[in-house]
Amino acid sequence: MKERRLLFYNDARHSYIYYYDPPFRLEDAWKPVDEIVGTGADTLVYGFGAGPTMFHNTNVGERWGDHLESFPLVAGWRAYENIKSLNERGLDPLEVLIDRAHEKGIEFFGSLRQSHSADPADQDDEVGWMFNWQFRIDHPEWCLKGRGKYGFDWTHPEVRAERFALIEETVNEYDIDGFEIDWTFWPHYFEDDEAEEKAHILTEYMAEVRKTVDTAGAKRGRPIALGARVLPTREGNMAAGMDVIAWIEQGSLDFVVPMVYQDRQLDADLPFEWLVDPAHANGCKVYSTLHDQVGSDSDVHANLDHYRAGAASHRAKGADGVYLPWFKWPHGPEERDLLGRIGDPELLSNGSKHYVVRQDFEVSAGQLYGAQLPAKIEVGDDASPTTVGFYIADEFDTETRSTLRLTVYDHTIHDETVVTLNGKDLPISSAWRTTRGFTHVVLDFPLESGALKTGRNSVSISIRSRPGNLGTELPRLDGVE
Repeated sequence: MKERRLLFYNDARHSYIYYYDPPFRLEDAWKPVDEIVGTGADTLVYGFGAGPTMFHNTNVGERWGDHLESFPLVAGWRAYENIKSLNERGLDPLEVLIDRAHEKGIEFFGSLRQSHSADPADQDDEVGWMFNWQFRIDHPEWCLKGRGKYGFDWTHPEVRAERFALIEETVNEYDIDGFEIDWTFWPHYFEDDEAEEKAHILTEYMAEVRKTVDTAGAKRGRPIALGARVLPTREGNMAAGMDVIAWIEQGSLDFVVPMVYQDRQLDADLPFEWLVDPAHANGCKVYSTLHDQVGSDSDVHANLDHYRAGAASHRAKGADGVYLPWFKWPHGPEERDLLGRIGDPELLSNGSKHYVVRQDFEVSAGQLYGAQLPAKIEVGDDASPTTVGFYIADEFDTETRSTLRLTVYDHTIHDETVVTLNGKDLPISSAWRTTRGFTHVVLDFPLESGALKTGRNSVSISIRSRPGNLGTELPRLDGVE
């Protein structure tokens, strides 16, 4: 199987078709390809429309806007009119991109979401209605009623057949290099209490997709790579009815992409290790995802040091390539330089790295992808320390300079605080203390060479005592970097 170092995802909408007023010039239609030409990205993964409806000339599915008389948002209107403008010139938007990618020496993968949530009966929600499709409007009886409300229940063969037809059409009618099945957008396929016992349904579905993709590849004399987006933890996948290991072991996947939606924190310690051994034993690649934000603030974008830390860690933990599901756009010189670096393992070993432990995020927690932070700090002589683990990819074979940063809520200089790193005390007096507003302090500990180690590390903090007239319930560890 071809080595892919950096896969770049474009969802077809937010950094593309929503932005351009019609009619669509070819220069605009080529943008998802042209903006990564000359970078380290070797594969473009392109999302098919909004998920339920397509932006290309499908004959088996529904096209964007077919069920609408007008659009509530200019972005949706632009998409519809731009697609129409290409069609009026005899062009299929998907073929335009595939041909351009191949012309520029970039592989092209299509990506299809398997689920979506929008009330099939609520036309008053104009934006939600825009993202609906006639198939669900006609069949509300096939929708889930519980936590995955309005998503389809895949117990029904008609539901599976609708998505399957789109896959079958794509691999037979378009010259794609790979196909990605996206199971992570609204990952609800059965009622929660039935998901694990019905996991065999999705396993059988994946086997049928594999046969169809292989047959299409054989007809054209060139294989089509088949992969899947899955949730980061095995427990989260099983809870959704997705037995990913079974898919791998039955030979259904050429690649697997562990990720989540909405939670866009770059996680250098993404817990995908459970995939590595079974994937590699069955000829399947693991393409780990690096999101584009640091912490829970959506305005704080990851920089080169963050990406370098994440990519190096993922490689060290067994990933075969880096996958970027989101990326700062438009791409200036800094973004293009970053794309040229993070896919190359040789460029990751040197250079500074900034590791950040991710914060809790409700949607991810609901998919059993939990977080260690924020974490309550106990107060008292016999208080149990609060411990946070993190992964470091660096090889410490030469003297290095490193800093450990802790962000603490409700902390005073009069607190008797104990901090340890990998079991060794870090004197609080050695930390540079900075207040952040009136709620937080930042403690920067300069570390001696050898304090950190390659692989898993842990930092612990406790407060033995504090002023007697100050409460003990609020101290909290909010950040580890």
